[in-house]
Amino acid sequence: MPSLSEILKSKAESKQQRAENNKAARDQLSQMRDGALMAITTNPDLYARFLILQADNISLSAGNIALALSQMADPTRIGTTDFWHKQGRYVMDEEMQKGAAVFIPPRNQNFRGYLMGSYYDVSQTAGKPMREPEPLAEGSDRMNTAFAALLDTAPVGFIENTGLDVPVRYNEGECILEINTKYSTGQVFAALAAEISYARLHDRGQNRDYDRGTFQLTAESIGFMVCRRFGVDCPLPDAAGIQQFYSYYAPDERGKSLDLMRETARNMGNTVERSIQPRQQEHTASRSNPRKQYGGR
Repeated sequence: MPSLSEILKSKAESKQQRAENNKAARDQLSQMRDGALMAITTNPDLYARFLILQADNISLSAGNIALALSQMADPTRIGTTDFWHKQGRYVMDEEMQKGAAVFIPPRNQNFRGYLMGSYYDVSQTAGKPMREPEPLAEGSDRMNTAFAALLDTAPVGFIENTGLDVPVRYNEGECILEINTKYSTGQVFAALAAEISYARLHDRGQNRDYDRGTFQLTAESIGFMVCRRFGVDCPLPDAAGIQQFYSYYAPDERGKSLDLMRETARNMGNTVERSIQPRQQEHTASRSNPRKQYGGR
């Protein structure tokens, strides 16, 4: 019969082994993520796939999108089991072991860092039909409201210029957006999303490294993600020069660059989203349940 000392020693060794195994698995997943980010930022076709998947899952990190692309055949809408439960869906039993390994935040907010978890594609789930977002229709009040909200995200002013040969142009010399109202609202919206991105990157001239040609892929990628979120027609950016653009970036820097792009598109899109879908139901719920105003459960 083992002594207390032997039991303690065995437990300690077992705990140490688990920690080492977890670290090895995390290191392996980190290497997979870095490899996927390198591939995305050197291959134009893979970058296009990344951009579409990121746009359709704008709340997910670029690193996890890269991991999903490297492990899934053709992902579209992806998320954890908790995410799918909130959508009224569940991961089918036969698919539970086929998820893409990713890094996820812990449920315990006091825990620092990220844990390993799994993403599943909508094709691996069953349940309620997915609610597809309503595209912005040309000439609709929603489109006009969305356009006005998008304009609110601009860091510079704007003027009307019907002499332009394009719908919108960021004038870096004057630090102002020039808008040609002869184009349709949809065309102006699509162009504006990219031109606002140029203005943000220019930072009113504070970014001394700014060059429109150099930042074209970044600005157009942000614009594409914003437009795709709202069903506004917008072509994929030309990523032919992506390998050269990222040639001096380390893998972690590539991830940070892609994440900054995503965050910019998400924040712009959230402003638009709030304008066309005001959360009246939340205000009503708060009035009917005053405890919610004070964080009650």
